[in-house]
Amino acid sequence: MYVCICNAITEDDVHGCLSRGGCGTAKEVKAACGFKPGCGSCTKRLHAMVSEYRTAGELADALTGGPVPLAAVPDAAPAAAPVTGPVAGPAAEAAAEAAA
Repeated sequence: MYVCICNAITEDDVHGCLSRGGCGTAKEVKAACGFKPGCGSCTKRLHAMVSEYRTAGELADALTGGPVPLAAVPDAAPAAAPVTGPVAGPAAEAAAEAAA
C-alpha cells in the first residue's frame, strides 16, 4: 500500500528504511526514501509507522533483555522420527475394528 502517492513511496519502502537501522525519525525516513514536498497527506501515516516500529523494537528489547544481534536462520530442523508401535485413539480403534 502506498504511504505517499505524490512520491510513489510504499509501506515496504518505509519498513525497509526503518529495518536497515539508518532511520529513526519521520524526517530521516523522508530523507532516505526521497520524499519531496507534496500534498502532505502522508505525514500522519509516516509518523504512525515510525512510532509503531519504535514501540515494537522497545517491546522486543524488553522481552529479550536488550537488543539482540542478527543471526543466520538455521537450516531446516531434521525430520521427525517415524512413529512406531501401536497408535492409540478413536481413529486407530475404528480402523482396527474395520480390519477385523
